[in-house]
Amino acid sequence: MKHVLALFVLLIFSTSIHAKDNTIFTPVSDLFLAVSNFDHAKMRAAVDDSFLLLEHAEVWTIDDFVNVVKPADYIRTNYFSVINSRVEGNVAFINYWNKANFKNADKSGDIYWLESVVVSKVGDKWLLSQMHSTRLPQGETPKSVTFIKQ
Repeated sequence: MKHVLALFVLLIFSTSIHAKDNTIFTPVSDLFLAVSNFDHAKMRAAVDDSFLLLEHAEVWTIDDFVNVVKPADYIRTNYFSVINSRVEGNVAFINYWNKANFKNADKSGDIYWLESVVVSKVGDKWLLSQMHSTRLPQGETPKSVTFIKQ
């Protein structure tokens, strides 16, 4: 009975953490959904005015990011695995794995990134302030990671 009670408490605790992560993770999910849909306005809506993306040894503003997201003949599906997160007042820090599947009529392939973000609460909404993204080399996949489809 003790084990069942302990498992129940652990389940409730992990569910409340997961819900909290989803709230602060919303701008990340929104940004990548906008990227998948080539929706520049929604990409901009997910970030604050000071947003910077540190992308594979380059520094990008939201304008730089928007400029590389162009309509194409593939479907991008996003998957995430949150490693950890921490909220301090109106700022949150999140570390996660990002997987994107690119599929067109001819082929399908996955690309993986290890990413971290700083998310700031602006009014009643969480927005991305900073993102650091490191792409894994082609053919490498993260070990022991379970991804959740966006």
